[in-house]
Amino acid sequence: MSVMATIEENTFRVRQDCSVEIAVRSERELAPGDTVEVQFPNSWTIVSGPSFTRPLQTTDPAGEHHLSVSAPGCEAQFSVEIRKRHLNLPEREGRHGRHIVATLTQGRVPAGSPIRVVYANTCAPYVAETETVWLRVGGQAPEAVPTLIVTPGVATCMRIIVPSGVEPGETFDVLVVSLDEFENCSCTQYENETLMLDDGRLIAGGLNFVGSVRVPASLSDEGVYRFRMGDVVSNAVRVAKGRRGPYWGDIHIHTKLSSDAMGTDPYEYARQVSGLDFAGAADHWDSLGDLGYRQTLDWVEEAYEPGKFVSIPADERNPAGWTGHHNIYFRNPTDLLKYAAKPGRQTPLPEDPSVAMLIPHHTGIAWGGGPTAGVGAAVDVDAVDDRGLRPVVEIYSHHGQSELYDPQHILAYEFNRMRNPERRANTSVAGPFYAQDYWMMGRRFGVIGSSDEHSGQGGRRHGGLAAVWAEELTREAIFDAVRERRCYATTGERILVDFSVDGVPMGGRAKRSKGSKLKIRLQVWGTDLLLRVEILRHRFGVDKGFLPVLSVPPRPESMDAGFGIEDEFTGDAVYYARITQEPLEWPAMAWTSPVWIDAE
Repeated sequence: MSVMATIEENTFRVRQDCSVEIAVRSERELAPGDTVEVQFPNSWTIVSGPSFTRPLQTTDPAGEHHLSVSAPGCEAQFSVEIRKRHLNLPEREGRHGRHIVATLTQGRVPAGSPIRVVYANTCAPYVAETETVWLRVGGQAPEAVPTLIVTPGVATCMRIIVPSGVEPGETFDVLVVSLDEFENCSCTQYENETLMLDDGRLIAGGLNFVGSVRVPASLSDEGVYRFRMGDVVSNAVRVAKGRRGPYWGDIHIHTKLSSDAMGTDPYEYARQVSGLDFAGAADHWDSLGDLGYRQTLDWVEEAYEPGKFVSIPADERNPAGWTGHHNIYFRNPTDLLKYAAKPGRQTPLPEDPSVAMLIPHHTGIAWGGGPTAGVGAAVDVDAVDDRGLRPVVEIYSHHGQSELYDPQHILAYEFNRMRNPERRANTSVAGPFYAQDYWMMGRRFGVIGSSDEHSGQGGRRHGGLAAVWAEELTREAIFDAVRERRCYATTGERILVDFSVDGVPMGGRAKRSKGSKLKIRLQVWGTDLLLRVEILRHRFGVDKGFLPVLSVPPRPESMDAGFGIEDEFTGDAVYYARITQEPLEWPAMAWTSPVWIDAE
């Protein structure tokens, strides 16, 4: 039996009010008991974020999100049922997956007669991409899979993205990308645009493009530069011999493979729209199954281009006893399948830290709730012996900051997602569940930022980024640099930070004599005006918390700041830097991995 399926109108603008009608024809007659099954992609059932699902219904044709199946011109009648199902792992219920099963209860549908499947009074997703509709008639798939195309909206903002470190004379790309209100690469056409250095030197003129353009550039003199197009200014690029990096990435991205997310290709957006150097799709292990792991691995292998873009094999899992949420990352893609988690049973973790690493995230969160929410998803790092598998923590994501317990912090879990269209608020759990607590407990964790983005679009503004000082742009070098804590975190802006204590760079450790003077160096090149620059210290056995040894608002106001201070060393201590910049209502921040100084 062959089945044909067509969609008369299948192209929509993001968030456009619309109805979708699929015409289905079977070469054999349908009799009572035969079924027509449809499942739309998660993006067409999600409201405006990962938390809420559209209330699909079959009873009110004039109401929102109405589903119907009929056979025009026939006396056939269908009963329509909506079930929860995750397409990638059909035996599992999905948060957003909705399996529509229409069973023929009366009459017959002659061979070749049209069957109308209508999803009415709904709206297109906010993610611009092409997706397929899963469809079966009597268990038979159509010869050509129907597709839905969502196109981006007009530009509401622009970004200029450049590497943070290049060699003198090296040619590199300046990525100019315009974004619609949902951070898709826009449909806006630009004509006769000019790209300049911030000192007024012309880089390229007469630029015509739609949405985005890459402009090759080269700078021969050492120094720090920014690019400009109109009023938009890029992040800083440092031109210096032997000084590459940091490389920028987002390694906590969810896609349609997770039951609570969407997105068909995480690496295309990460590279071409966010301009990232590396990225990782870390879908939920209990949503993947064999097909999901294979798709994850295919994406990883297709996207990897050493020297240009790195894809990191990963998934999100919560091993037994490891409280809270963790992602696992592998140095070798084949180990992703070797240690793949299986629903219903625990998969052993690698014993060797050189093979894999686990990174905890939103370490002090409770979902929704309030004071009675308990420990929620908080991470107790002493609950298990992690055998050195946890080198860093994710100190920021779109959920909020995990630096310290502070429910009134402007980036706290209570507020950060309230700025998103879905307006979701969570709760900060009081207790030793934050980066500062771990450091005071003696745990030598570095920090990264990543988005926990559920749209498949990593590197979006305010989502979180990891800055990694790797020797080269390869999977092994990125993995090893994170393992060695040569990394720092931002809320999504490419704030360039250099930090060292007595010559020891961030993530490092050293021994010094008591009474010696430590020379602390901090240099910052922001992407907006700096609001406050801080260096914080905790002395073991002396301080109850972290105290600033430097905390200043740069004056005059500037995007750049540099400091060199001395601090008397009295015993074991840990230092890190924290940067806060405009805009005040939703500030961009950066946190360095600490430096540990032990007494000789």
